[in-house]
Amino acid sequence: MRSIAIKAAILAVAACSGGNDQNGEETGVAEPTADSASPETLEGIPAAFQGRWDFAEEDCANDASEMRLNIAADQINYFESSAVPETITQTEPDTLTITHLFSGEGEEWTETLAYTLSEDGERLTVTSPDGSMSIRMRCPA
Repeated sequence: MRSIAIKAAILAVAACSGGNDQNGEETGVAEPTADSASPETLEGIPAAFQGRWDFAEEDCANDASEMRLNIAADQINYFESSAVPETITQTEPDTLTITHLFSGEGEEWTETLAYTLSEDGERLTVTSPDGSMSIRMRCPA
């Protein structure tokens, strides 16, 4: 009974994986679709993500705001730390996953964060590896 289940599993995997039939013709090869596009590695942070972000508009003018976030093409500055992107991956049209080299308060560390823009581009959600999120608004120019 166990060998039948194993053979069935092998056949199922083979049927899904595509390949060539006995005549050498392709069978079951799935073509990529727009929905299954692979993530793209970028050289810099796209302009849509750049600018000053903070918790609320009244905080935007306050340089001491603990939620302050300044994003440039090649650097990100938080309240008490700054980060240089090591890798920037666009995982969705509105989402970047960035591995940063951070420095602040005499320490250095590496951390990967996700940055997601709202549909209108006026809100930025930053998600940490532990799932915690912070949402900021775009400050007026």
